[in-house]
Amino acid sequence: MKRTIFIIVILTFLVTSPPLFLEWFESQRIKQIQEIKQQARPIFGEPLEKVMSELKGINPPSAVILYTGNTKSHLEPCGCYQEQSGGLSRRAYVIERIREYGYLTLVVDAGNIFDGQEDIDAERCRINMKALAEMDYSAIALSESDLTYDDTYLIQQSMVATFPFLAPRTAGKEFTQPFVTQKAGEYTIAFVAGEAPQQAVSDASLIVALGNPKKLENIDIVILPDEVEAVASDTKTVYVGSKSEGKTLGVLAVWLDETGEMADHYTSQIALTGEVGESVLIRQMLTDFYRSTVAKHNTSDFRLFVEQMLEKQNSGYISAETCKGCHEQEYLQWSGTRHAFAYQTLLKKERYFDPNCVVCHTTGFGYETGFQIGDQDSTLKGVQCETCHGPGKQHAGNPKKTNIRSGKDTSLCLQCHDSKHSPGFSDVVALVMKDVNHSREPMNLEELLASRIERMGKPTLELFVMSYCPFAIQAEKQIIPIVKKFGDKIDFKLRFIAQEKDEISSHDITPFVSLHGYPEVAENIRQLLIAQEYPDKYLDYLLCRGKKLNKSWEDCARKLGIDVNKIQ
Repeated sequence: MKRTIFIIVILTFLVTSPPLFLEWFESQRIKQIQEIKQQARPIFGEPLEKVMSELKGINPPSAVILYTGNTKSHLEPCGCYQEQSGGLSRRAYVIERIREYGYLTLVVDAGNIFDGQEDIDAERCRINMKALAEMDYSAIALSESDLTYDDTYLIQQSMVATFPFLAPRTAGKEFTQPFVTQKAGEYTIAFVAGEAPQQAVSDASLIVALGNPKKLENIDIVILPDEVEAVASDTKTVYVGSKSEGKTLGVLAVWLDETGEMADHYTSQIALTGEVGESVLIRQMLTDFYRSTVAKHNTSDFRLFVEQMLEKQNSGYISAETCKGCHEQEYLQWSGTRHAFAYQTLLKKERYFDPNCVVCHTTGFGYETGFQIGDQDSTLKGVQCETCHGPGKQHAGNPKKTNIRSGKDTSLCLQCHDSKHSPGFSDVVALVMKDVNHSREPMNLEELLASRIERMGKPTLELFVMSYCPFAIQAEKQIIPIVKKFGDKIDFKLRFIAQEKDEISSHDITPFVSLHGYPEVAENIRQLLIAQEYPDKYLDYLLCRGKKLNKSWEDCARKLGIDVNKIQ
């Protein structure tokens, strides 16, 4: 007897352990991918709440100077992952929050603000100027790099701004000024470009140089466009630096004593990550820019895999729907992956007009037969079969291994999953290849919902049924526990299939007919009413009713505390 029990235990272990081991192994693979990618995602700066908490913990400063530098008119990060920092709309939101605390708040830029030589670059810089004007900047300094642009260009940019451009007198630019002053209570703060002019010294208590002055005489603070640690020099001049591309918003709080001398200071960098809110006005400004200007840019500059054989031959793109005809299993596996819904992330982040983003979230962008910006009915949305395997027109007409790619070359993946958009991906590319292995079983509903929630937010799950259909009841039995598990993380909608009568007589109880007759129409309507009046009970009602279709509906209703008379 003992031997029999022992054998049963061993056999049970042998049967159950492989699936358990595979499940554990898969969880470890996913965990390793997440850890490596997380470690590769640098977070710049400190949370806004932490910085404001530190400021509120001490005496109110005489002034808070918020600053940027070396932004090169970078409008915002692409949004490929949560930790990406920067963006004009987030910067504007933070500035608004800080001003709400009642501190005297001045905003300036230390230079290196212009970038690029194309018309679209000029327009991007103009939008940046317009956004800084909305944020009420006090001044920006023109660096040596900025001053290499011709006067016509700089004057056009200054006409958009509501703040002065600062440059040393030696630059010889009539449309600039060497300094600007701002009142800080009973004191005056002067922002200067280069060395401090004598007039600024005589007018101001505190001299702040924007950029790197050649002489430090009379200068109290230097705000550099470059990244440096906040330090005090031998001359007691305080140096602070800026994060490139507007990844952060610099904070410099100063305390002036009764003589107007700087008695103390506080410095920090505020992180502008996805946790920060956005200014509605600036967000709309950027969206309008993408729609009106970026979408008109030459899309041939954004083509992928131009050196690959099939792309050179311009074979033609045919979409995954065509591939499905011969590769249904592969299509089903792909359709549940993030690649399939890559375009939806652009819709969510309002970047679907930006070629820089569209090229890696659609198929064949930049090619004549590939995805075209503005074509909302395109069948080439998302990262489809032909992104990895090459344009498939030749292969569809004459299927051979020589006119299609295998898709195993991971170097192609790294053209989109580069260090900027997918930091750490190159270290895990071998591990993630399993996710695009088309021999794997397609995701089940629970896995699919979890993937959508993580990538896109709250998905909608619709179930189309007839309330007396045995197949519908089986579907509800399988799906409702999953719906309960996800709760308000998903939007579940139960839809009823019926037909409206062509002609309605006075004897008709309802204008609808259904496959299982009037009782089914009545039950459809009851379930809709219960969903409306008792949203926390209708899922349980569906499960109960499915077991008792041959009995009165009132039994399930009363059991769950649903008012029968109200529904009737």
